[in-house]
Amino acid sequence: MRILHLSDDGLPDWRVEKSAITAKKAGHELFFAGRLTNNTKSIVFSEVHQVNWTARGMVGIPYYYHCVKKQIEKLVKQIRPDIVHAHNIGSAKISHDLGFPAVFDDHEYFAMLSRVNAENLKIQNFQNSQSGFVKFKQNLKLSFISRQSISNWTRWEQELVRSVPTITVSEQIAQELQKFAEERTNKIIVVPNFPLQEEQASFKEPQQHAQPNSVYAGGDSKHKKVTNRDISGLTNLFTDNDVGNLTIIGWEIPESGEKFEATGFLPRDKMFSEMIQHSIGLIPWKKHWSHPFLNPNKAYEYAHAGLFVMLTSDMKSVITILGDNCLPFEDYDDLASKLLYFKSHTDELYEKRLQTFNFARTNLFWEKNEKKILDAYKLS
Repeated sequence: MRILHLSDDGLPDWRVEKSAITAKKAGHELFFAGRLTNNTKSIVFSEVHQVNWTARGMVGIPYYYHCVKKQIEKLVKQIRPDIVHAHNIGSAKISHDLGFPAVFDDHEYFAMLSRVNAENLKIQNFQNSQSGFVKFKQNLKLSFISRQSISNWTRWEQELVRSVPTITVSEQIAQELQKFAEERTNKIIVVPNFPLQEEQASFKEPQQHAQPNSVYAGGDSKHKKVTNRDISGLTNLFTDNDVGNLTIIGWEIPESGEKFEATGFLPRDKMFSEMIQHSIGLIPWKKHWSHPFLNPNKAYEYAHAGLFVMLTSDMKSVITILGDNCLPFEDYDDLASKLLYFKSHTDELYEKRLQTFNFARTNLFWEKNEKKILDAYKLS
């Protein structure tokens, strides 16, 4: 079977590539179409093609949407796939409009994401240093795009869930999507963002650290406040308290300070090598209404690297999966208190790390859900 992975984004995209690896092992031929950059590399896909997406096209503004639609229609005629695995809502909507057999991989829960994006645009508009008519015009344009995304993405998502097999990342999102379906359906499938088993096959049992330090993997929130991934004050928590050191993986520009270091971007193998030097993996986003639906892959990468996971208490999807292998906190004062506790209870922390590591090796790997992806193709 020929499968076209269609995305509003580009490569590398690890969830896209894991899905392709799954299909390739089953003997299928893989193609990718999306945004291409100088960093676009893949050994999974037979061919990689460019699709010129625009912000206006992604939110369904007619002229721009139809420009993208024409590109995809021409591309599909060229590739002749048996099925389209659409990784974003724009790609899924166009595939459905054109009548292609498709699976919608709903990575983000787009009805929610559109509202989060609108919140962030309001903050950016407020912080915008421009003044007068230029600022007014820019704000008007962004406000229009926000309204379009909320309206169209919500409507599209409901239409797609009722029409095509839909893969998503958490049970919490699946429960919301079931409300859109006209009747209960088995075409809503949960595939969490677990690492590949082969990635962690060589990982050894974690070693105890005399000083329990923490790590956060994420390039977000460095230069601007993102409402659902707000980590403002995180570095101060470590510099102002005797709770060990913090390393952040992913900030574009490496930097360091007292009790704090940012490594810059690291490829996955080096990311894991950095993680195992620490004891605690953090998801320190301040509470936000969207958090119950989020299921970030960093939680499971931490677990495979032998870290004990500490996260904000409203991250319900992750807490449900990890159970006793994570520790929720309410706010940064509570986080500081719990980090201080583990600083003087290193044996207990080490036992929790071992438990988490063994739990991950048994339960938290991508291959455990591969059959669900292949079954979704049969349902399309």
